[in-house]
Amino acid sequence: MKAITGMYVFSAIVIVSFANSQPTADVNVDLKRLLQPASTIRTGVVDRVGRIDYVAQTGEYRITWRGYDGRLLQTTYTPEWRAKVTLIASAERLQDSTWRYTYTIHNLPRSPHNIVAIYVTTDDAEPVRALAQKGWRFTGVHQTHKGQAFSFCVDPASEPYAPLAAGQQVCLQLISKHPPAVGTCFVSSDAPLIRVPEEMPSVLADRLPLGLDGGLRSYTLSPSRRLSAESFRTHWRAAIDAGWVGDKQLASRLTMYVERTVAALQSGHRLRAQNALATIQQLVLEYNEKLEPEAKALLLQSLPYLLHRAGSTH
Repeated sequence: MKAITGMYVFSAIVIVSFANSQPTADVNVDLKRLLQPASTIRTGVVDRVGRIDYVAQTGEYRITWRGYDGRLLQTTYTPEWRAKVTLIASAERLQDSTWRYTYTIHNLPRSPHNIVAIYVTTDDAEPVRALAQKGWRFTGVHQTHKGQAFSFCVDPASEPYAPLAAGQQVCLQLISKHPPAVGTCFVSSDAPLIRVPEEMPSVLADRLPLGLDGGLRSYTLSPSRRLSAESFRTHWRAAIDAGWVGDKQLASRLTMYVERTVAALQSGHRLRAQNALATIQQLVLEYNEKLEPEAKALLLQSLPYLLHRAGSTH
């Protein structure tokens, strides 16, 4: 038997603060960008010990089992992923050859939970500095069961304590020496903790997601210190899967020229890579409104970075 108790606690030092979170409306929010549950919960009878049922009316899960004395016990699990959140990320190359990453998180007006933490996976790319709106703080790079991730969390010392409420958005920034690649973002909310009348059987408890798996997930931009021509191909495929190119035909054309650029870089044909990249840049200019800022960052910053680095090594 295993009890479900406690919660995750995060602590670190504030780096930089600016501006307050601002309330926003659902107007101009692209609902296709809603973050999705980071995991699933299997329902039905569990090893003849109890059962888990999804309650469609509330979006919660009802867990039923027999207690020590044979009585039927029941509790309700509220998943963090019921929050309705969108995330837009962009990257900008600065004059000192660093990149500024901006993450805008919008907790939609109809969201039932506040947002308390945001994690983005990375490959050891420690930021130069971080900037967080008042009430939030950067907590550093941590080792998680999803790999290394940097995180921003609500500052428990802020007055008033201000998790991101429904209808609000927060803007968070990182300055990094490394170019944009594709990472995974996890968002945690303050969904109510599960309360149980007595210990829950472990076979039921094990069905419930813990940590980052309990929240929301999406692809996003993340600095990468190990970006290469070969890995860029993988990152671009993830960008297509994420829907960062809003037209299938355009996505196909861009992918064709990305493949040409990568192949040319791998074989040392710099001029071919330059020509393919020039076509990509023209397509981005021509179809600018059909590309999300994340796709533009990969095509207009990361790919030229790889081409420049290839030239500097010859």
